[in-house]
Amino acid sequence: MKTLAVLNLVNRKMMLAIYTVLAISFLSGNQRSIQAQNSANLAIDQAQEAVRKEIISQEGRRDTQEVRRTLTVQFNDNPQTIAKSRTEVQVRGTGTFLRANDLRYNDSRTINNRNDDRKSRIFSYQATVNNRTRSASVSAVRYDWKGAWSDNDNHVGDNHGRNNNRDGDKGTNRPNGQVTYTGPILNRNSDKSMDVTERGMQDGDHIQQWSYADQPNQNWDIIDLGKGEVAIISRHSGKAITVQGGRDNNDANIIQRTWNASAQQRWRLEKVSGDYYRIVSVDNGKCLDVTEHSKQDGAHIQLWDYATQTNQQWRLHR
Repeated sequence: MKTLAVLNLVNRKMMLAIYTVLAISFLSGNQRSIQAQNSANLAIDQAQEAVRKEIISQEGRRDTQEVRRTLTVQFNDNPQTIAKSRTEVQVRGTGTFLRANDLRYNDSRTINNRNDDRKSRIFSYQATVNNRTRSASVSAVRYDWKGAWSDNDNHVGDNHGRNNNRDGDKGTNRPNGQVTYTGPILNRNSDKSMDVTERGMQDGDHIQQWSYADQPNQNWDIIDLGKGEVAIISRHSGKAITVQGGRDNNDANIIQRTWNASAQQRWRLEKVSGDYYRIVSVDNGKCLDVTEHSKQDGAHIQLWDYATQTNQQWRLHR
């Protein structure tokens, strides 16, 4: 009997030890899960704050300090975190940028109470957070516009803010069609990117080449229009690459302009070799060309007869 009692006591102690180990393991697992979630939430907050500062800095650089205080960046409840290494996390998501339509209402309290006097624009964003040090650093901050501006009384999420009408894609801010490529358009001669000068948002802003820095005004959507034709739309401004004034002579200037479906905004991508293409105007058969074979930042993009030159050939990936 004594032996049996001792065995029972040993068994009870063993079971208690097992339960204790399981409980500690469960609690530790929960604690690690909570810590991981808290770390992800902190990375999201840090990334979004960096994106907010970047958007306000870039989009409000021409505004007065008073007007800049009225600019608003709102983030959607859809952030994603992707572990890039043991210390780096990439955060991605979408949001909406709002500014006043009428800058006469430059008092922040007035603007905030006049939603009908605001316009909005959807954007996607990403940033990398490094938690290696106590004060986490944020790098590779990027935002890209998704469509054109919308008045605040429109449904911001519908068709990415496009203003559709009965004339199909004519007169709208963006053509209908499938996006077949998104990213930089790099010149073979200079390895620089097609770029909207000074991050311009206006019709008539010039197109130039510039060292690629993954900025919104250096990234483009190529949209298939059918019949072998495409539109090239700035991801920063939502405007189309256009031959200025409908000219068809060599050295005609290339600008951005609101999409109107004209021949001056339609292009053909004709493969040259490998990943390189010439970009040919549907209107006149001339191609996009970097002025004087330049390799300098700021060199203008123009129209010119194709002459098998590397400054007339473009790569559609990084």
